[in-house]
Amino acid sequence: MNKRTRRTANEFQRVTIIGVGLIGGSLGLAIKQRFRSCRVTGVDKPNVLGKAIARGAIDEGKLSLAEAVRDADLIFIATPISSILTLLPLVARYARPQSVITDVGSVKAHIVTKAERYFPKHNFIGGHPMAGVELSSVEAAHPLLFENAMYVLTPSKKTPRAQLKRLSNFLAKLGARVIQLDARIHDEVASAVSHLPQLTAVALMNVAGKRHSSAKRHLQLAAGGFRDLTRIASSRFDIWQDILPANRQSIQKSLRLLIDELRLYDKALGNSKTSLLQSRFQQSRRLRDSIPKNMKGFLHPLAEVYVVVKDQPGVLAKMTTALFKAKLNIKDMELLKIREGSGGTFRLAFDSKEIARKAVSVLRKAGFEVGE
Repeated sequence: MNKRTRRTANEFQRVTIIGVGLIGGSLGLAIKQRFRSCRVTGVDKPNVLGKAIARGAIDEGKLSLAEAVRDADLIFIATPISSILTLLPLVARYARPQSVITDVGSVKAHIVTKAERYFPKHNFIGGHPMAGVELSSVEAAHPLLFENAMYVLTPSKKTPRAQLKRLSNFLAKLGARVIQLDARIHDEVASAVSHLPQLTAVALMNVAGKRHSSAKRHLQLAAGGFRDLTRIASSRFDIWQDILPANRQSIQKSLRLLIDELRLYDKALGNSKTSLLQSRFQQSRRLRDSIPKNMKGFLHPLAEVYVVVKDQPGVLAKMTTALFKAKLNIKDMELLKIREGSGGTFRLAFDSKEIARKAVSVLRKAGFEVGE
């Protein structure tokens, strides 16, 4: 067998996505963009399937789960957690033993444990693409949703290594950065870095916007820091109604740690112990600065430049067009500060210091104020 034949044999030619919403739709769009010969079938309500076909996320839609998974090489269960748990035995009944089945649920231990009962060939591999946004539905789907995003796989101890490698390689070709974790460890970490921030944002927004007698009447004073901290407070509860109870114990443990920390600050303020607060600020800054830039999903630290722009139409297009004409690719971009009517500061990240230096030169020639 030559290399070309082996490479073709390792690709998934028929993919079925159960649940064609934000994540499922984005998977479909990414697959169709990267693997044009791959046929993608979607399973969902008729109106959702119609929208997914119109967007090019799937080639065909089916209402019958049995028909949709029967010939699939790879099956994604991209539904809420409660539905994933319900679908596991059904998918196991109709899917081929040699197919690979995975899910996208953000809580893994319960799903992986249940899947072990229904998939005797151990061809189910838990998955969690850490790439969601506050929006939902196939209308918000995007083929680049997984680009440079962390994608966690939680195999069991009996998962065949060949199937795990096959799925990992496939996801990596969609642009994701794939890592493997024990399902229980995943849930503990997710409680602290994903679920706790969501509850904190909700609490902060409700305190400032409802319970605080003065702040609630003057929310227009909320500046960038408050907006950054509460961005995810706009998330819809239907996204979280399965996640929170499914990871209840780990979330409660993380909540207690946060409450203890806040009580310490309350006590320090009451005793005017600014030295304790100072040490906490310093420790927080060190910890925050220690997070490597590749934690955002990049394989290595990126070179950053800062561009000050005026608040006027076309300024962003002017900046990106200048870089495009110079064939310089922006790997990441973030609006750090903005003053309405005045301007703001963009953080641009490039693949290397050499490219960043070229970008500085190009942008300065284009009339931008740039810092490194």
